[in-house]
Amino acid sequence: MAAMPKLRQSAETIRQFVEWTEQVADLWSDGDEYEAPWFRGVASTRFKLVPSLYRSAIGMEKYSDPEVRTEFKRRALPLVAERPPRDDWEWYFLMQHYGAPTRLLDWTDSALVALYFAIASYPTRPIRGTPKPAVWALNPWRLNQKAGVQFVGALVSDSPEATEYLGPAYGGGRPPKYPIALDPTFIAQRMLVQHSHFTLHGHDPRGIDEMGSELQLGDALVKIEIRSVDESVKILRQRVALLGISETTIFPDLAGLGKELSLEYDLV
Repeated sequence: MAAMPKLRQSAETIRQFVEWTEQVADLWSDGDEYEAPWFRGVASTRFKLVPSLYRSAIGMEKYSDPEVRTEFKRRALPLVAERPPRDDWEWYFLMQHYGAPTRLLDWTDSALVALYFAIASYPTRPIRGTPKPAVWALNPWRLNQKAGVQFVGALVSDSPEATEYLGPAYGGGRPPKYPIALDPTFIAQRMLVQHSHFTLHGHDPRGIDEMGSELQLGDALVKIEIRSVDESVKILRQRVALLGISETTIFPDLAGLGKELSLEYDLV
């Protein structure tokens, strides 16, 4: 296999971002073997790859996941507008979808969707020193391999190795230590249009980026900084929209339309 060119570290244009995406795809391909990347867009290069439950001191110090899951399930059913969840996994995916604290971290197999998430909330006129947005790429097969998963590829929620990461909602011990890559059941429309995948974290509250050396992920986890300044982030949003990704494609509802109009008319 020919030597790979050095991965880009930053991008200012769609062309440069697509070049990086192709480099990542080539990096994880070898002949007929292709390990499709997952992507995650973040509004700041300083953000760690940490699920919402572990972003608070209480969540890190006390394993409160079973209690939160129990309360969500107890209170949520009258508020469910779509098909009610059929099992604990679907309840957990629904929690993540609506912003309840979980050990899930969102990823997508669409690089442009990830880019949109990275730049959508970035200020059009950032003050000096504002951290740049970024997009991460993860090799989910490699993550599972390093986490000790025997199955080749991303796990599905009903697999035995995934089951020990969730456990009963009323307790039953801590999950394993390291995160795994998981393909969810699409319980909500947004998950479908966002090409959703998840990493499901164990009892270790660190981000995947902080475990990279310990898990020996190497080039299975890479990041590109989106170096947009002044009006260029607005131009990037326009270019991404031309390629079919906008707020209403990511969030196909009235809230998405409202946000899209605010961005379109530069009212944010």
